[in-house]
Amino acid sequence: MSDTGLVRAAQGGDAASLGLLLERHRAPLYALALRFLGHGHEAQDTVQDAFLIALRGIDRLREPEAVGGWLCSIVRNVCLRRLRERQGEIRFGELPRRVESSFVESSVEETIDRLAMREWIWTALGRLPEHLQVTTMLRYFGSHSSYGEISAILDVPMGTVKSRLNTAKLKLAEALLETAGLEHSETRRLTEARASFFETAYAEYNLGKGYDILASAFSKDLVLGMSNGKVFTRGYEFLIGDLEGDLEDGLKMHPAEVISSKDVTIIECDVENPPDNPHRCPPALSQVAVYRGSKIHRIHWYLAPRPVREGCWERTLPLAAGG
Repeated sequence: MSDTGLVRAAQGGDAASLGLLLERHRAPLYALALRFLGHGHEAQDTVQDAFLIALRGIDRLREPEAVGGWLCSIVRNVCLRRLRERQGEIRFGELPRRVESSFVESSVEETIDRLAMREWIWTALGRLPEHLQVTTMLRYFGSHSSYGEISAILDVPMGTVKSRLNTAKLKLAEALLETAGLEHSETRRLTEARASFFETAYAEYNLGKGYDILASAFSKDLVLGMSNGKVFTRGYEFLIGDLEGDLEDGLKMHPAEVISSKDVTIIECDVENPPDNPHRCPPALSQVAVYRGSKIHRIHWYLAPRPVREGCWERTLPLAAGG
């Protein structure tokens, strides 16, 4: 079914169609979040946030054919809000400690009952422990949705609110995707195939047998971008040089998660540094690969933060840029 068809089915109350739609767009949405926020759990959390916002608002989307741009705008807005929060530009107002809970509960129930997928929402929420249910309902369906307001309503620390929401969002996002029966979907089959490829390629690499399988995924006119803003138009040459140096030094890469759509694959890797140089490279790497045909034409690396030490990235980047 086309994206437009999935949107219309979702607007009619079919949660499975929304789950399939979101899985189809998950990789490019995650790539967009990485561009704003860099490597880390915050980008994944943003996509889960976007899923629940889409669940709440899909019935109000007037142009189903524009769903891709609509989802991107949700992710972009969530990212911008998070960046403002990082910089301390958002000030959450405190509500009085005594809040009329009947008003809050009524507001939440009325909001959910207006949604096309209310039966799925109530069922999914009902599977959560009560403290997660209440926190999630306030955040996504109530009129008092800031962390500060929820903290005041529930009389718990703001850190507790964030922790509860992280757990609940993950469970609800997983439930929404599972509702679509994704083990049979084209997106799931593509993800499994590419995950198998990268697992095989990195297994060859980690055994010290070379990088032929891995290199075969990339086009010779590869463009490689770094999270520090550097772009290498002769990316294939840079990539091969980097692989050779890492292989010689005994560095290993372990794919932790692979997410795919037709044209985008994200490979999350844990980095195992050589024992004699444990701080050589960052501990993890997110790679956003954009395909053109069967080959990766463009790839962007997002490195996990680490203490500033002399290592492979500080050492190789100036050389590559100069060469």
